[in-house]
Formats: sequence, C-alpha cells, structure tokens
Amino acid sequence: MAQIDDITIRITGKFDAKVVSDFRAAVSSAPNATTVELHSPGGQVYSGLEIARIIHSLRLNTWITAESECHSACSIAFLAGNLRLADGLLGVHQVSGANDDSLTQSVISDVFDALREFGTPDALISRMLRTPPDEIYVFSADELEKLGINRRSGDISSNDLPHLQVLTSTLNKDWLTGTFLNTRTLKPFFAMESRSLNPAFRIVYYPHSNISFGEIIWEDREFQVGQTDLTLVFERRGEEPVWARIRADVEQNGYSFDLPSDGASGLTAFYSAFAYAHEFRIEDFAGKTIVDYSLAGSLRATEQFMNLLRQR
Repeated sequence: MAQIDDITIRITGKFDAKVVSDFRAAVSSAPNATTVELHSPGGQVYSGLEIARIIHSLRLNTWITAESECHSACSIAFLAGNLRLADGLLGVHQVSGANDDSLTQSVISDVFDALREFGTPDALISRMLRTPPDEIYVFSADELEKLGINRRSGDISSNDLPHLQVLTSTLNKDWLTGTFLNTRTLKPFFAMESRSLNPAFRIVYYPHSNISFGEIIWEDREFQVGQTDLTLVFERRGEEPVWARIRADVEQNGYSFDLPSDGASGLTAFYSAFAYAHEFRIEDFAGKTIVDYSLAGSLRATEQFMNLLRQR
C-alpha cells in the first residue's frame, strides 16, 4: 500500500484485513484522492469486497497501470471504479475458499450483488462464472474495450446495469448450473450452461410460467432470422449415438428451440442422454456439425438442475 500523491493511492500485494485497514487510513489521510492504482494477484474475497465498496461509495476511479496485474479479489475492487481503465492485466475466476456449499453461495451472492451495483458487463460475469478457482481468465486489450469493461466517462446508467443477477452458481467441470434473475423483467430462472462460450449452449427454465427452452448463442456472429432443423447428437463411447431432431428459431445471434416433448425419445430421454453421454454435438439440416461440446461434469450438473426444478 502506498500513497503516491494527494490524488493517487496505490494498492499492492495480496488482499487481506491489513490491506483493508491500510486503505481506510490512506483515504482518510488523502481527502482529495481521485484514483486508486491496483497491482495484486488477489487474496481474500471479502477484503476485495470491502475495498470495492469504499471505492464505490467515494466515487474513486480505478487504474491497472501498464506492467501491473489485478486478479481475483483485486478485480472486484477494480470494477467498483467510477471510471476504470486496465492498461495492465485484469483476471477473474469463480469465487473460492469456502468448503460449506451454503457459505460459498452466500459469498457468490454478495459478490454478484456488488458487481451489478458497479455496472459490471454481463460478459465479464459470464467468464467469471465459467473459470474454475484454480485458473485465471485474463481479458485481452480488445475485450476490455469491446465488452465495456473499461469505462472512461460518465456515471453508471440503467443501460450499464447487467441483464442478469447471479443468485446461485456451481461449475461442474465443463457445465454450469445456477439460479439467475432477469433484472429487466424481474423474473427468476434456472439454467444449465456450457463452460464453453462462443457459442454457449444453455437450457433455461422459467418457473413462474413453466417455460423451458434451449439456445445456442454466439458472441460475434449474426444470422438471418428464420427457422431451421437441427439435430442434437449424444455420443457415449462403445454405444450407438442418441439423437433428437428439433425445429429451431434462427435469431440474430444464434438458435433457440423447444426441448423435446416427453415420450420415448422425449424430454426424459434427452436429459438422460445429456447426463450420461461423453460428447455432445449439434448438426445443421444437412448433417454438418455446427459445434460440439465435452460433457465432462454433465451428470452432476443435470442432477443439480433437476433439483432446482423440483424445488420450484
């Protein structure tokens, strides 16, 4: 921790209770401070949250200077900046450090409530959810601009607020399950999603309306709106593939479709194939593979998703 001048405070080292205490003292002794420089590998989540809330309440700007890094808990502090600029490395991952599942979800809820308040882009939150605690996703310079992570002017507006609020989230190898709130409609929903992005595959269920559907979403492609036929193919080593033909709506950024109706090759069979297969691919109407996914972790993810449906 260092106070560089009357308007700049620099945080270095791991985030812990001492860094929080030092930061409180620094802002008290520098009432004209406007900017917090960050260089840290991370540390304790709640220390990052505490510093972030101070930064947010005082409307301080945050800056990761060139040759600096700000990962894990540090990223929460960075995102709290009124204006924020990453010239160095910004890295995120899933919340970790709690063995109790309920405590972990409590930490996740606190983190993502704060991130929404800070106007954090949905794309950053999505990558955070999909990156295991023992890995770091570092954003490229292009992503920092394209995804709206850097914020050079203005206050947070309603347009800056993320579309989704994370209520619960669990990453099982290559599949994520969770409970989310659509902050524009104020409707909660459950989702099971691929860790892979671009395209992401997800199954969504809205309990208030008993609506479920699947979708395949690209970040950087545009499609001509219409309809098409797709085939979902589930491969289990040593066995014949299980497949389902579906009619899909072609939307601007991908496909959406109703899940198979119940029956011999319907919804029950679909979830069973999803849980027990090893690989999953999607073919277009001509039988060409559009995308394929590993199903590592899908059994546990499907069990969790079904538990959410039963608790609705």
